[in-house]
Order: sequence, then structure tokens, then C-alpha cells
Amino acid sequence: MANVSQQLLLTYSGILTGVFAFMMLTGGASPKRKSFDEITVHRINVVEPDGTLRMVISDHARLPGIIVHGKEQPFARPQAGMLFYNDEGLRTAA
Repeated sequence: MANVSQQLLLTYSGILTGVFAFMMLTGGASPKRKSFDEITVHRINVVEPDGTLRMVISDHARLPGIIVHGKEQPFARPQAGMLFYNDEGLRTAA
């Protein structure tokens, strides 16, 4: 009788381990691209793979200042908008 119980327990644990491994390998991977109908944020940074900032979309509280000689200078008055940066990190459009 004990041999049957051990065999049943071994079969049960094997099936459970297989199901768990299957779920981890297939369910754990999320798709790279997501689609949204609406998103609410305060700031979006678009960066190159090396981390170089290329574009910022922001509300007035989080919009970066003007970059002059590599240093950020504050705007004269708060504003919201979209900033593009060239290869030198200088703002190219507002």
C-alpha cells in the first residue's frame, strides 16, 4: 500500500512540476510592444540605446530647461511642450 502512495505522490509532483515549468516558460514572457488607447503621464523621454536624450514631451513642471554649453538653464516662465535634441544635446525645436 505504501508503494502505491509513493508512486501516486511522485506522479502528482511530476505533473505539478511540469505544469509550473510550462506556465513559467510561456506565461512569463511578455510581448515587447504594448498598445494603449489612452495614457496619462507627466513626462515622456525618448532616448537612444546609449541613453542619449533625443526628445522630451512634458508638462510645465517637468519640462527641462534650455541646454547652453552642456548646462541646463531654467526657462524664464514655466511652459509645457515638446523638445527635440540634436547630437550635441542642444535643443533644436520647441
